[in-house]
Amino acid sequence: MQDVQIKDDVAFLLKELAEREHISATELIGQLIKSHQSEITKRDELKEFFKSYQKDFEGFKFNREEANQR
Repeated sequence: MQDVQIKDDVAFLLKELAEREHISATELIGQLIKSHQSEITKRDELKEFFKSYQKDFEGFKFNREEANQR
């Protein structure tokens, strides 16, 4: 296990939140990390899902006159 150093204001907030949730600061940090990891995983899954729908529009230029002629 590693020691983690945090700023005093963050430590104060951590202590307040842990007391409000009636759990230890260590448990709260663990829950926050797991929750954040879950969000990252969901975001990565969404990126992967939408990857097939992305189009490369590099070099594309809209020409209004040409579009109006159609």
